[in-house]
Amino acid sequence: MTGANCFRLCTGAPAFLAALRTDLATCRATLRVQFSTFEGDASGEQFAALLMEQAAAGVSVQLVLDHYSDFIANDVLPVHLTRRADLNAERLRTRALLDQMVAAGIQLRRTAPIGSMARYMLFRDHKKLVVIDDRVAYVGGINVSDHNFAWNDFMVRVEGPVVDDLARDFTSTWQGRRIRLTPPPVPGNYVVNQAAGRPAVLDETLRLVGGAEETIFLETPSLLGHRIERALLDAADRGVRITVVVPAQHNRWIFRVWSRKTMLEIRHPNISVHGYRGCGAMTHAKLLIVDDQRAAVGSANLFALEAMTQKELCLFTDDVTLVGELRTQAAVDTLHSAPLDPPRSPVGRLSYSVLELAIDAWTRRLLRKPAWRNEYA
Repeated sequence: MTGANCFRLCTGAPAFLAALRTDLATCRATLRVQFSTFEGDASGEQFAALLMEQAAAGVSVQLVLDHYSDFIANDVLPVHLTRRADLNAERLRTRALLDQMVAAGIQLRRTAPIGSMARYMLFRDHKKLVVIDDRVAYVGGINVSDHNFAWNDFMVRVEGPVVDDLARDFTSTWQGRRIRLTPPPVPGNYVVNQAAGRPAVLDETLRLVGGAEETIFLETPSLLGHRIERALLDAADRGVRITVVVPAQHNRWIFRVWSRKTMLEIRHPNISVHGYRGCGAMTHAKLLIVDDQRAAVGSANLFALEAMTQKELCLFTDDVTLVGELRTQAAVDTLHSAPLDPPRSPVGRLSYSVLELAIDAWTRRLLRKPAWRNEYA
């Protein structure tokens, strides 16, 4: 979609909440909200208060939440036996907060059940979206939890025709339907969504990488996958100068192990890799800027395994103002980073490669089941 779109970058949770409060002051009819993580901590209580205020004022408030926080809360995995008490306490607080919100008149829908023995844990609805009266929207990577609020991340405020597609995506999720938001035939401002078995956001991102002529800036928490590595190396071989920013210390140890091979694979004179040192050494931002003219922001990591299993939502733009704001953000994040030395060995990558092949085969099998496909794809 192209036309009279207006964008504004909201860097960090405080900026996002400040802008959101301003827009909610003029909300009159509908407020539609979606997150993959929503926890009953201070951040969740703060956000819930905003929603309940709107419901009390007569606004129709719809909230879509993934089941992620039922399994992992406060960034604690169930396998951490020494922190099971923390995990269980956080789960109880989250359930109590959700019950309070429903009692206050908020309509709640949950997506992507985890399944028995958590067998569908990889198949998440990873979107982050707010739509106000179908006239203003926010899209990006911020989740509602204390640890997510503390990480480096952002949301983009949107006005204009792009809001229509964001609202359509939310409505399809709320109604349990599937729609495809795909790239238009001409460049501009548009939204792409993806789901299990349909890695459309990854495909469009790699298409932009493939068309780069001079520069690429890439920031992502997780950088994994052969197609991604190959696209970056092909661009570097064409003479494109590439800057990659990843967490200096990822919050998941397994990603630190898996990414060793990626860091070795993309060694190239035209590729510089930096580890983000601010915000506890964790950046959760997902940002691509190509030739300082086009950008992609949203919920999707550049992670092949997630691309084949998760629902995602991404904004692609050539808006001069927004791209300029994102270039400034990229410069700031690079400034808060330091060059990463390549790892000494790729140990651990074999487990990822085997897992990716297994999950790919399993996903294809699951997609042949209509009931499963309707729920997760």
